[in-house]
Amino acid sequence: MPTKKRPMKRKKAAKKDPAFRQLAQLRKNVKELRVKLEREEKARKIEARVKSEAQKARAQLASQISALRDQGRKLATNLRAALTDATSKRDTARQQALAKIAEIKAEYSKKSADMRSELSRARAEVARKSEELRKLAGEAAHRAVEIIRSEEPHAASEAPAGSSPESVAGIGDEKEPDEEQ
Repeated sequence: MPTKKRPMKRKKAAKKDPAFRQLAQLRKNVKELRVKLEREEKARKIEARVKSEAQKARAQLASQISALRDQGRKLATNLRAALTDATSKRDTARQQALAKIAEIKAEYSKKSADMRSELSRARAEVARKSEELRKLAGEAAHRAVEIIRSEEPHAASEAPAGSSPESVAGIGDEKEPDEEQ
């Protein structure tokens, strides 16, 4: 009585069949690319958040500048009114206005310097992250090329050892019945 041939287990089949190996490698590549894509998405979200924070900071700075301009206009009108008063009043009001202007200027320059430095830090962070992403993309591309190149000689070495290049080249020359249609 002939014995029934058992089907090969999946692991044994994967070791013998290059298609299973290639499928496993492709699954691994897909998983790695998915993880990389998720990292890039997180980086993009961070970059967008930094950009929105920079825009908010810019808007806040603009509102502070406009408020300071309004204060400057008020001080200017106060200064003009003081100039029309008596000489002593004029001098005292002028001194007070100049002190207030110097204070506001110092505050404005400090705030604008802080906001500029914060903006430049945010830009530097975005540039650094962009550079990191570019490097990661380059590395992934190089790895993919290396994987593909390493598989090409591997596939060529799987050809029968005893066959000559002419006999190997002649194997694929004949058309199969499916290809003739």
